[in-house]
Amino acid sequence: MVDPPRRPALPWLLLLGGLSGAAAFGFSVEPHATECFEEHAGASDHVSGLWTLTLPGDANHEPHHGDDAPPLPHLEGWSVTVTGPAGDKVYHAENEREGAFDYYATIEGVYRLCFTNQRKASAEVTAKIEVGDPPDLIQLAKTEHLTPIEERIKNLHESMNAVRDLQDEIRDQDDAMAKMTMSTRKWLLYFTFIEAAVLVGVTAWQNLYLMSFFEVKRVV
Repeated sequence: MVDPPRRPALPWLLLLGGLSGAAAFGFSVEPHATECFEEHAGASDHVSGLWTLTLPGDANHEPHHGDDAPPLPHLEGWSVTVTGPAGDKVYHAENEREGAFDYYATIEGVYRLCFTNQRKASAEVTAKIEVGDPPDLIQLAKTEHLTPIEERIKNLHESMNAVRDLQDEIRDQDDAMAKMTMSTRKWLLYFTFIEAAVLVGVTAWQNLYLMSFFEVKRVV
């Protein structure tokens, strides 16, 4: 039996390029065929994706539970592979109904995501791929974009920061005043000791002087 020709992936490449970081998209993989998508990523770019396989008859099997539930379709021959610019496999999964990949690009180049279906039945796939981290909405928000409540919160946050800065300044001033008070107290204590010593010395000298004066008068 001749394998059916592989469908061109150009429409899906265009769709993938427009949906990077956007909502999920769906496509079909024919029997004995491979669908590949290519996406350019820079070094250290964050690349993530989710995919889910839907096979014919899944809708009939979902409501059934328990031992009498019919067996799921065979998944042998189904694989998903992500290949880097150097040909190395970044992600690979076989015979699974769903999966996810999350990695940071090591080198800049084209990363290739391929869905291979070697089964005899077609498969419906839903995938979502994102390249790059989402933007920081807080950094992107401007004053004119804020609602009144958000602007009040922003003003309150700025006021709290101003109060905190004022408290830090007052605390620094208190520390400086405490150090100056301790230094002044030490100098006053030293001055008091010196003053007391001088007074005691002067008093002793006066007493000695007076005693010597009276002794001289008595001799005369």
